[in-house]
Amino acid sequence: MLFTTILPAVQLLVLISPVLAGFYGSDTAVINLTPKTFKNEIYDTNYTSIVEFYAEWCGHCKNLRPQYTKAAKSLTGVAKVAAVRCDDQSNQPLCSRYNVRGYPTLKIFRPNSKVPSNPYIEDYEGGRTAKSIVDTILTKIPNKVQRLKAENVRTWIEESKSPSVLLFHNNANTPPMYKGLAIDYAGTANFGIIQKSEKAVSKEFGVTKFPTIVVITKDEDGEHRHNYAGEHKKEPLYGFLSGFATPVEGAGAPKKPKRAKKATQHEEL
Repeated sequence: MLFTTILPAVQLLVLISPVLAGFYGSDTAVINLTPKTFKNEIYDTNYTSIVEFYAEWCGHCKNLRPQYTKAAKSLTGVAKVAAVRCDDQSNQPLCSRYNVRGYPTLKIFRPNSKVPSNPYIEDYEGGRTAKSIVDTILTKIPNKVQRLKAENVRTWIEESKSPSVLLFHNNANTPPMYKGLAIDYAGTANFGIIQKSEKAVSKEFGVTKFPTIVVITKDEDGEHRHNYAGEHKKEPLYGFLSGFATPVEGAGAPKKPKRAKKATQHEEL
């Protein structure tokens, strides 16, 4: 007798969902790139990016996938973690352009403030673990946060034509999330960090706990201070700061206008 097993619809969905999701599905923080999106995502940004060029059949790529996915989650809001599938024929021009000869190949793209259209590109040569990827990328992030002391904080605020965002912190190093926020609002807000040891400044601003974020705005009525009282996480902070400045990166940034003419092949790549 021939027995046929009919799987319930839910089980079928579970079985086929990884295939439908692709190598890096929408449930991950990895950005899937194509020739049409590469320039906008990697070149037209103030963020540092790491891009994996891979093939779905590649065993080493399959081994890297969970680590790369984990790294992407850790770097959300701080750097861009992206991927290009090179065994997709439509993506082959990208892989050829960046001289990809084996899989996976990882490359780091860093913004070039002098020539924005020509970012710095280097091969990633670190370990293939999430920690190694995250640690390496954190050292490549541009720091747009000014380290302030008692003798220069007042001048910094007075000379700023944009809202001033002050982070009072007990750590000597600028937190990666705060660096990411400074990139999100580059040109529309100025970011500074003041260590806990600068007690006179903390006293002036009424800061008694660390970390604390204070936004200073100015108008014809003078200087106004706005203390942040929420969680020190990227999303709520982004929303808070958007009340004082317009972000240039991230979900709240204004949409870039579409080009009037068709992009050239060079522009698309």
